[in-house]
Amino acid sequence: MSILDNILLALGLELLLLAVRFVCRKRRLAAIPLRLPSLAILTWLAIRSLPVAFLTPELRPWLETVLLLVRFYAILQLVVWLTLDLPSALPWWPRPAKILRDLGMLIVAAFITVVVLQEQAKINVVGLVTTSAILTAVIGLAAQESLKDFFAGIVLQIDSPFQEGDFITSGDGIEGWVISLTLMSTRLQHVHGALITLPNSRLWNADTEILRFCPRGPIAREIHVNLDMTLPPERATEILIRVARSNPLVLQTPEPTAFVYAYADHAITYELEVWHEDPTDNGLDILRGQLLAQIWYALERQGSKLPYPVRTLRPMRQPVSSKDAAGYDTQARMDLLAQNVLFSHLSAEQLQQVAPLTRCVRFAAGEAVVIEGEEGDILYQLVEGRIEVTKLLEGGLERKVAELEPGAIFGEMSVFRGEPRSATVRTLQECVLMEVERDDLRVLLEGNPRLVERLAELVSDRRASLSDLSRAKKEAHVNQLVQQMLKIFSGLTGAES
Repeated sequence: MSILDNILLALGLELLLLAVRFVCRKRRLAAIPLRLPSLAILTWLAIRSLPVAFLTPELRPWLETVLLLVRFYAILQLVVWLTLDLPSALPWWPRPAKILRDLGMLIVAAFITVVVLQEQAKINVVGLVTTSAILTAVIGLAAQESLKDFFAGIVLQIDSPFQEGDFITSGDGIEGWVISLTLMSTRLQHVHGALITLPNSRLWNADTEILRFCPRGPIAREIHVNLDMTLPPERATEILIRVARSNPLVLQTPEPTAFVYAYADHAITYELEVWHEDPTDNGLDILRGQLLAQIWYALERQGSKLPYPVRTLRPMRQPVSSKDAAGYDTQARMDLLAQNVLFSHLSAEQLQQVAPLTRCVRFAAGEAVVIEGEEGDILYQLVEGRIEVTKLLEGGLERKVAELEPGAIFGEMSVFRGEPRSATVRTLQECVLMEVERDDLRVLLEGNPRLVERLAELVSDRRASLSDLSRAKKEAHVNQLVQQMLKIFSGLTGAES
């Protein structure tokens, strides 16, 4: 066969390989291998093209040995593709474990190498290695690191801490998507496009911490935001969650959450936890940038601004403000007392005495205002929000007995009778409550037994309406309550006599 015929035959075989590879890509099948078959074709063409004078009897066996080895390796790779890779991609049967395929190819290739060298080149490889202690030691020392990588690759594929397609980060700062996991090395695709090849022994090091993420999440991200202290926490978390839900990069399941994280020197720090699909730091930067920008606009629409540190110099003593922490001034608290069933009969002068001593306070959702069994000397009037009343049952379980709306009062029995709290009251949402302490009433009740009796009647009326007491029991309850109130509020017994 002439050199031209050899070239045409080699070119035809190479074009056939390329055509099959193109069809496989179009149909999304396992691509036919090209490197070893192409190398076998080029090796055959090079040896067949050598001049006859160059092929001496000493050189010919070695060239034939090289050609046979390359040809057998190429055929082995094509057989593996045809019997394992291609059928599993169709799919005809499941893909075998990669470790089994690689080990099988390695064993078959080693067997072919030993047979070809022994039959073609007349080299007894097995006897040479086993009888030469020096050669064995040299090979062992030279292959020490390779053997580490080899066995680490076996362990990684058996234990499967990660798979191809996963995104991993190692403790030494290397991160990327797993492109391939072979017996000797692991290849990663960095977020910036670089290809990273790591020895398997490095990834299997006991001191190496590996974080594994699925290719498309979900992954939780925590973003901290400083907001103005004047913005109520419940309102602030509502804004943060609404912004997160409207962002297309944020997953709706699991739902985003927000809560108070810490108090800074000039702001309240909130933690916004969201879930998205991109596990890379670049994905976090993009998501965080979008959310922070959207939060700025959302705050502007609400009339709020992001806080910044401000130092204010002021004297140590400040005049007492007529407004309390919740923003209700004295007149507003007088109006609230006038609506209270216990104090609605008080005159304007009496209300003016009590109102400055009271205060309105805020409670977050889920807070316990009073706890059953505890001592207390404050009665409460619900101004804003909703609260629930629960009672303890045997076994420590709680039973809901009532739900109160604005205008409701509770805790008066602890103030007027000194009894422990008879139930637990917990907020269902952010609430504003007006507190009236026992000492706030001393200015009215000391030296005024008639007012004590009037309050005792009102308290008894409330208790009778709740407990369905008879008239006789109600009168006895009033008398008992008056005596208890006279003892609690010092100075009244002397005034009565």
